[in-house]
Amino acid sequence: MLSINAQTVTLFGRRVSRRRLGELSLLIFMLPALILVIAFVIVPAVWAILISFTNQSLLGPNARNFSFIGIENYLKLFNDPGFWNSLGTSFVFVFGSAFLGQFVIGFTLALLLKQAGVASRGLIGGSVLLAWVIPEIVAVYIWGSVLSFQSGSANQVLLALGMEKQRWLIDTPLLSIIIVNIWRGTAFTMLLFSSALEAIPDTLYDAAAVDGASRWERFRHITLPLIRYTILLDFILITMGTFSVFGIVFAMTGGGPLGRSEIIGVYIYRNAFEYREIGYGSAASVVMLIINLTLALVYLRFTRVKWTVEG
Repeated sequence: MLSINAQTVTLFGRRVSRRRLGELSLLIFMLPALILVIAFVIVPAVWAILISFTNQSLLGPNARNFSFIGIENYLKLFNDPGFWNSLGTSFVFVFGSAFLGQFVIGFTLALLLKQAGVASRGLIGGSVLLAWVIPEIVAVYIWGSVLSFQSGSANQVLLALGMEKQRWLIDTPLLSIIIVNIWRGTAFTMLLFSSALEAIPDTLYDAAAVDGASRWERFRHITLPLIRYTILLDFILITMGTFSVFGIVFAMTGGGPLGRSEIIGVYIYRNAFEYREIGYGSAASVVMLIINLTLALVYLRFTRVKWTVEG
């Protein structure tokens, strides 16, 4: 039975404050999402941490009868030049793809869409979104045909300009996968900033224009301050997302040639499944998780974001 007065609610014979009832309702609505997060994020992460301290393998006697070996996997990891190569390659990949590519291009497209007409907005936005929504393997096939040495459209353009054909995936593998990931991931940044820009009242720009503010001054003193948290959020999400990329790189180059495009995700896969060292691969994945969390904390600290909860 439910009975209500100004301050409290009687629920099944117990008096509950409205605030407590609101918190309970919120928890009930969040419960399905929390269950999914626990089942598919927290539990696998904890399991990976535990396995990283063992000598478990994919096949052989250590597949089931594995034992605790302490930090041996981590010592081996930090003494492996291949790990440091993949880590350095990952940072270059993130810097080129997320910062120079997705952020700059996505933000620029969002600004252009803000000023564009309805028809232009639909054409530009739809074209960019198409790259984001198509399956990853389809994107790989598309770019594989574009970058093909024999008949790729990229080399056909070079020949038309009187230049020599390039072996894109062999001579410049890292640059190639950076370009592909930019093409695929820019839409997310564009959508995020488009929503933030649409939320800024036009009256602020009109008032600033009346006061004689230039376009740059309006951008600097109105747009940037009002979207600063969106900028932070985008940096965090695209950094973590790009750092965790696997499918595109593995399908296009496999981390080669000679490890020149082997990012940390490919390194983890190769050691865990090709070399069948599950414990060692788990140790590398734990380091990857720590780096992702550290990057997020650094961003939050650097920008001095203060999270407040209003009761």
